[in-house]
Amino acid sequence: MSVQFILGRSGTGKTSFCIKAIVNALLKSGDGQQLILLVPEQATYQAERAILADKRIAGYNRLHVLSFDRLQFLLSGKNTARSALSRIGRQMIVHRILRDNRSKLKVFNSSATLPGLGRQTAQTIAELHQYAKTPDDIDELLSELEKDERNNLAALKFADISLILKEYLEFIEGKFIDPDIQLARSCQAVGTAAFVKGAKLWVDGFAGFTTAELAILTELLKAVTDAQIALCLDPSNIDLANPDAAGLDPVGIFGPTERTYAELVETIKKCKLRLAEPIILDEAVRFSSCRPLAHIERNMFVLEPARIPVSDPVRSKSSEPPAVSSAGDSNGASNIRVISAPNARSEIRFVASRILQVVKETDFRYRDIAVIASDIDRYEHYIRAYFDDYGVPFFIDKRKSLNQHPMV
Repeated sequence: MSVQFILGRSGTGKTSFCIKAIVNALLKSGDGQQLILLVPEQATYQAERAILADKRIAGYNRLHVLSFDRLQFLLSGKNTARSALSRIGRQMIVHRILRDNRSKLKVFNSSATLPGLGRQTAQTIAELHQYAKTPDDIDELLSELEKDERNNLAALKFADISLILKEYLEFIEGKFIDPDIQLARSCQAVGTAAFVKGAKLWVDGFAGFTTAELAILTELLKAVTDAQIALCLDPSNIDLANPDAAGLDPVGIFGPTERTYAELVETIKKCKLRLAEPIILDEAVRFSSCRPLAHIERNMFVLEPARIPVSDPVRSKSSEPPAVSSAGDSNGASNIRVISAPNARSEIRFVASRILQVVKETDFRYRDIAVIASDIDRYEHYIRAYFDDYGVPFFIDKRKSLNQHPMV
């Protein structure tokens, strides 16, 4: 079992590398090995289309393109078809259990009705679930504590915790899903899942992982035969063999992914898995047709970057669609524009007018143009207003609640 990292800056082809590797694995005739591609929730459809875009792939049945949510569903099955408990919901249940069982508590009986105890006990229950501890584990600990009289107070406290935990599990059984319990069950189910055991794993598109995601990923790495993890970072800025999370630049542009890399390497070493030599991608293939964009990607946060030569060739307008802020000037001087606007309204008004100009003066179509914003909520109102006024067809890629659909 080995783990290999695919490292490179933005646009160096990490996703393409994973897609090509998956396609090649699917083309191997007679190979029944299961394949898993783990990507963020919003990228599953795009990944499936990228794989099927290869004309050699008419379909597949060995590949699973999954997000963490979908993976947990497959591991847990029908047990996920109930309402999930929130942190506040857990506290309310624990507070009721403390109140109803006050007479049975040995240490917490005097403070059972205080809200602070309910909050702290709910947090303790969450920690027990995160470490996959059950009432049987607590009872086993109690039997050890009771052997020494000096542990009497600790034994009484754990007896109360054991009682509360048992009542809590009985209360939510068949009614609610505790995400922490579900996580522990999913982690336990990874090793026995038929589509995971002995599979080949690719992980792409993540800048970091939550505690729950990291726990499941760790179990995946233990169960599969080979794994490749793609991360967007600059390999020249980090010690790839022994990354030190404490020594990383906390405000660097690749700070989050560098910390993720260091954390994953530490986890892999703790699990005693083989860490293969990483694959380094250093050529910005995405920007090969527009050197100014490649220059900006590499020097955006450099204090004194080198200038782009004036004679740098300009991308042909008919080669590929430009971004709204990247359309070439009429004199062909540059493919990059930086526009300063007094407010968000003025920004969107300029964008709408620029889109109309590009569509009218070039061969580009509306579907060839993308408007990308760091905070779409801030611009959504102006986009809907101005694009409608200018007659620009558009689609905002934003999730909507199913409860708001008339059919529901």
